Amino acid sequence: MNLKPAITCCLLMFFALNGPAKKCLDLKNRIQLSDEIFNELVAIRNDLHNHPELSGKEERTSKIVKDYLLDLGLEVKTSIGGHGVVGILNGNRKGRKIAWRADMDAALHAFENKLNHKPQVAHICGHDVHTSIALGIANVLSKCKDDIQGTLYFIFQPAEESFQGAKSMIEDGLFEEIQPDEIFGLHVFPTEIGTVSSKPNELFAYQRRIKLTFENTIDPEAFSDFFQEVLEGFTRYKTNSEPWSLDYLTDSQKGLANPNTIYKDYFILGSNVSTRHKKNTTSFECTYYETDSKRLDSISKQITNQVLDSEYGEFYIGTSFTAERPTVINDPKLTSESLFILEDLHGKENVQHFYGQVPYSNEDFIYYQYEVPGVMFLLGASNKEKGIHALPHTSEFEVDEEVIKIGVNYFSTFLTEKINTNKS
Repeated sequence: MNLKPAITCCLLMFFALNGPAKKCLDLKNRIQLSDEIFNELVAIRNDLHNHPELSGKEERTSKIVKDYLLDLGLEVKTSIGGHGVVGILNGNRKGRKIAWRADMDAALHAFENKLNHKPQVAHICGHDVHTSIALGIANVLSKCKDDIQGTLYFIFQPAEESFQGAKSMIEDGLFEEIQPDEIFGLHVFPTEIGTVSSKPNELFAYQRRIKLTFENTIDPEAFSDFFQEVLEGFTRYKTNSEPWSLDYLTDSQKGLANPNTIYKDYFILGSNVSTRHKKNTTSFECTYYETDSKRLDSISKQITNQVLDSEYGEFYIGTSFTAERPTVINDPKLTSESLFILEDLHGKENVQHFYGQVPYSNEDFIYYQYEVPGVMFLLGASNKEKGIHALPHTSEFEVDEEVIKIGVNYFSTFLTEKINTNKS
């Protein structure tokens, strides 16, 4: 009996069924898939950039996301916590469940320009880039789904700038619809293009905006100066350094990637004192950043006590917080494991371990981390040679669009590795 035709037929069927999946799992092939959709993703990013939508108003953006995910063949859930969208990619076998989150909203800014001095809506925080990268990751991995052992969730979140989106999605039943074991996300950062960074525990400083209210009989200008002096009295930072000087973020001696960074322990002000008048009261507000959570309550009490002991005490009505925001707290074990995977995939020279807490920034990603172990990464988007400085919420904010390709490359490979291993 001649078995050669039967064996040949079986081999052809085997390679037809398994060849593409094995090829898809190959690192070079996944990078090639990312490269092939780069221009498409840049076009999406430019479209989103030219049509920015404020927190809670991301109707157009969410439709673009929904349609793209449906075209990829993903199961899609919409209108979660407002305009939130979730894409679900089921692999060929049951296994781990991992979520990737991207934010979609733009911000309001008052940076002056030659055409208009009025506040403008714009993507000055890179959420259009985050959305484009997440769509790219979903695209690449949808082509590899036959070799994915588990389920991937792609969360597209509204209203991050208002710090309401994550909470709204969770309160609207996000984790009843999906049940991830881990969650990841990224934010573009002013480090050099091609680098990715993170750290265990607190990634940013804690942010509070304190508000003191007085009777209208107070002299607002005099108290504003006094309040500024009180706040500056709490300023704490490493000797001979200026942590508010953001040029130091990437400095080799003082920056975040140095074990002796100046960003380990500080209290700094995020704004000057602002004054608001109502019919019978005057209030004064100021934002500050503190790295030590244990100091937060004592600082506010000490500020209030100094005011009460001053000549302004008799006019004092109360202290409150118009913003009292926690910080991203990365799971230590998961962070260490994730950075090791990225080093193994893309080289130690491209992965930075941060030792300090980033000032002047924050993220509502923490609300997911209250529910599920998670890690946020910071993806370098600056390019010194091109004069591109990716510092969010500044007038010169810009990204090197190569960051989209790099983000898709790094994290499509990372998620494939993560979901197909037994590490946890």
